[in-house]
Parts: sequence; structure tokens; C-alpha cells
Amino acid sequence: MNRGAFLGAVLAGLAWAGGGVASSDEAVFEQPPTVRRVAMTLTAEGQLFGPVTGAAEPARQPIAMNGVFQFDEEVRPLAAEAVAVRRYVRAEATIEADGAEQRLTLAADAREVSIARLGTTPLPYLATAYLSRDELELLETPFDSILLEDLLPGRAVASDDHWPLAGDLAAGLLAIDTVETGVLEARIVEIVDGMARITLAGAVDGAVDGVPTHVVVDGEFTVAAEPDEDGFMLVGDVTRVDATVKENRQASHVAAGFEIEATIAIAREPATDASTDGADAADETPARVVRRRGPGKPGSVWYRDAEGRYDLVHDSGWRVVEEDAGGVVLRLLDLGALVAQCSITALPRSEDAAPPTVAEVKKHVEQSLSGQFRRFDATNETTREDDGVRVVRVASEGSAEGLPFRWVHYVLTDGEGRRVNVAFMYEASLEKRFADADARLVAGLGFLAEPHREARLPRKTDMP
Repeated sequence: MNRGAFLGAVLAGLAWAGGGVASSDEAVFEQPPTVRRVAMTLTAEGQLFGPVTGAAEPARQPIAMNGVFQFDEEVRPLAAEAVAVRRYVRAEATIEADGAEQRLTLAADAREVSIARLGTTPLPYLATAYLSRDELELLETPFDSILLEDLLPGRAVASDDHWPLAGDLAAGLLAIDTVETGVLEARIVEIVDGMARITLAGAVDGAVDGVPTHVVVDGEFTVAAEPDEDGFMLVGDVTRVDATVKENRQASHVAAGFEIEATIAIAREPATDASTDGADAADETPARVVRRRGPGKPGSVWYRDAEGRYDLVHDSGWRVVEEDAGGVVLRLLDLGALVAQCSITALPRSEDAAPPTVAEVKKHVEQSLSGQFRRFDATNETTREDDGVRVVRVASEGSAEGLPFRWVHYVLTDGEGRRVNVAFMYEASLEKRFADADARLVAGLGFLAEPHREARLPRKTDMP
């Protein structure tokens, strides 16, 4: 069972978010930060399936997952780069598939997480390092806490009031790219002793990663209600959310499809010195990892070679689709469209061999592309100032399956004889969308001085 397919489809696929961003030129009034304690459980059961090939039915695989999250969340103004900072006491998911159990836990050095907000999407990141795709998928949970107040209408309500959620908020809450039809509606059930109980229900059809998805929501949430001359005002934090979400999503270029039912329970309360519930329930101290350090930012993902030969910081649009001891294959998505594919292969270390010349790389490219090659487009050779890595770049044009294609090949070599090949391919019609994606990815690749193989959950290449 592959970890990428399961958590990518279950944790990332059920990672609901929503909201909006305040304009950077709005006046921001300094207020004491709000700190709340959040406890969340998430369970999911269903099936994963691959794309249909010819007349064959897609292979189906039963899955089950249990996630537990406890953290203190310091809320900051919307105009800030990070609208919240979370300090996780517990963050783990247990996955059962094919009779085996896997457990994913947030590493010790990734327990203070900043949350940025882009449109209707919350973006977890580290301030001085980088999160892996595994960690991002673990943290991108249903009904993200920073977004729950967006459920409120922002006006006075009556005791039997109801209101629809805006389409972008519905898409955000369900972690899908668009809502094309359907609606989620909030409806007040009762207001008793200053608290309102509100249901949230509906069904939407939309798209994520360029494929259709159908989502049904049935749940409720509670929030304080204060009398107002026009009825009641819903104020303060949403204190509890209980919801069931059923989703049927088709397979995409980068992830399996799934039919799944998830149950979410979220409880929130003000965090005070006396409020320590949950601290004693923390999971055992998680291990630290050999993590890439640097100025972390939203939308950046850290990847470490399974054999510990190199690591990479890349844009989140790149997704790992295959991985083994020989290398890794990534695909670049842009607004759901498949733009390009990248293959990274680490070569055997050779301290005595001279770095390959541009001419040698061109000869290898022409041989490897065989009948697809037409002509070379551009070549260059540079040496990076920060680490002395020599970079040879060879771009070429040709055709594949009757369509014009472009390839960009890189060979990176350092002074210790470590070598990596990086090859990109994309349709010529997508050149503007591809832009400088190759240069940006290669700039984030660095050699590791001490190779070290780290334990991990299985990835996409492990899925039958």
C-alpha cells in the first residue's frame, strides 16, 4: 500500500479549508493575540482506486485511517504573513491497509507551525525550515481551525435563520478547487442559554486537481449567541464542530481516486495557564529528522532522497508519483492541468571522474531520445556560488506520440564526485505555463554530505 496514494487522497484529499485574505493596505489595529486550545479527531473508511485502463475495472483497495491532533493556536491579524501559529502537542495518523498498519507522526522539530492564508486555502509552513509533503498532508485537516469563524453570517440572525455558504468558502471547506453546482447551507436549530446550535448540510459537485468530485456534508457546530435589537448576533469562536463528509473523487494525474466517508470532531476553548488538558495525552516524543533549514515560506515542499544522497525544496505544484532506490518522478500541475514531468536520478559517486562536458551531455541526450530527437535548443554550463555545484543544462526539441515536445536535461556535479541527472519533459504548447519551472526546481536541489536512509511510509510506487 502506498503512503502517497493513501495520505495524498485521504489526508490531502480530505483537507478542507476556506476563507479570505484581508487587503495588505487595510488598517490593522493592534490587539492582544487570541490563543485557543484545539482538539480534533478524524476517522475515515472507504476505498482507493486507480484510473480505468481500457475495459478493465480500476483496482480497488480498502483503507481506514484515524487521526488525532491537539495544539494551541495563536491567532494573528489577517494582514499578517502568518495568520496563526500553532504549537502541536499531538499530531498523528494511523493507517490500515492490506492487513498492515502504518503510523505517521509530526517530527519534533516541526511542532511549531505557521499558517498563512491564500484566498480560501490555509498554508502550513515552518518559519526557519521546510515541511515535507508527508507533513503537509498530515497537517491539512478537515475544517481547519483558522477558518471556522467564516461559517458565521456576519449579521443579526433569528432563532430559525439559515444562510448559504459562498461558493469559494464551500470549495475551501472541502479542499477542492472549484464548486460548479450545489450548495452548503447553515441553519439554526436552537438558541439556548446563550449558545446557538447550527446544522451544516448539503451536496456539491466540483473539481480538484482537474478531476470531478462529489461531496455530501452533514454536520453541526456551536457558537455563542448574544441578544441584539434585530434578533441575535453570533459572536466569538466556534466552540465545537461535528461532521460527516462523504466524497467520491475520480483519479487524477497525481493521485488515486476514492470513495470515502470521514467523521470529524473538533473542540475549541480558550488556552489559559490553568488549561492543560491534552498536554498529558501527548504522543511519545517524536524523532527529529535531518531537515533542510532556511527561510521557510508557504507553498514550499521539502523532499529528501530515500537513500539520503540529495534533498530538494520545490514548489508545491510538483507531486511525487513514483519513487524507488534509483530515483523519483514528479509531475507539475497548474490549475488541475498536467504541465510537465520531471525525473531525478542519482548516479554512482565518482571522485576521480571528470565532470561531464556539455558535448558529452548532448551526446547522451541525443542517444536517449532516439527517434524523438529533432534539434538542440540551448545549452549552458554554470557553477553555483553558494555550494560550488557545477550545472550543465541542455534543452532540446522533438516529438512524442505525434506531438511536439521539449526536453530539458541537467547534470549536477559537486567537488566530492556526487552526481545527479534531472530531466524535464513537456508539450511545446505548454511552454509559457512551464516557464522557468526547471530552473527553480534545480536551484532547490542540494547534495547531502552524509547519506542516511530514513524510515518512511510507502509511497506511490508501492501501490499495485
